[in-house]
Amino acid sequence: MNHLKLSVVRRSEFGRGMMKRLRKSGNVPAIVYGHSGTTPLTVSDRDLRDLLKKKGQSAALVDISIDGNETLLSDIADIQRDPVTDKFLHIDFHEVLQTEKMTTIVPLKFSGESVGVKVKGGILDIARHEVSVRCFPADLPALIGVDVSALDIGDIIHLGNLQIPSGVELLGDHSTTVVACKAIAAEQESAEAAAPGVEGAEQVSKAEPDKEEAGKQVQPKP
Repeated sequence: MNHLKLSVVRRSEFGRGMMKRLRKSGNVPAIVYGHSGTTPLTVSDRDLRDLLKKKGQSAALVDISIDGNETLLSDIADIQRDPVTDKFLHIDFHEVLQTEKMTTIVPLKFSGESVGVKVKGGILDIARHEVSVRCFPADLPALIGVDVSALDIGDIIHLGNLQIPSGVELLGDHSTTVVACKAIAAEQESAEAAAPGVEGAEQVSKAEPDKEEAGKQVQPKP
């Protein structure tokens, strides 16, 4: 399990004007919620970027040090960015306890070269890049490996086929497809069949409006 550290300060001001001033000064409004209540925070944009760089594509827990005298073990629940500039707008943390199971998302790491791709010229169709798990914080894996070496044309790895570390419960329908090896012709036919149903320009979702932090509970993503 990756274990990271982040220093923040408690925030007592709210509202759009305050948030704009924070961002302009190189800071990001944040909030941590959970067993200790709801605590509005301010985190340095630079520190947040360093944290996410260290975290990379893996699951990780964060020791949040508040004003240098209070530490909360937390999971990153949500990061809100500007859809145009990609700048941080807000970040939510969810407090976790070592003695209680938590639910979070763990990325999948694919390895190996499928025999169906290497020998028969097929392609890999990856349907999921992450999974939802439940476990104690100490058992949280950084990644879950998926070896595709044995996949031949027509073979599928379902959610229930994944090798899950001890102490970790995999959530969701175990018959869900994670990755499949397909013949190129079959993939092209599938794409052509789906094409007529796609009309209009792709819609791009906008960032959510700023959240009213005080007293609001935000659930982590499934």
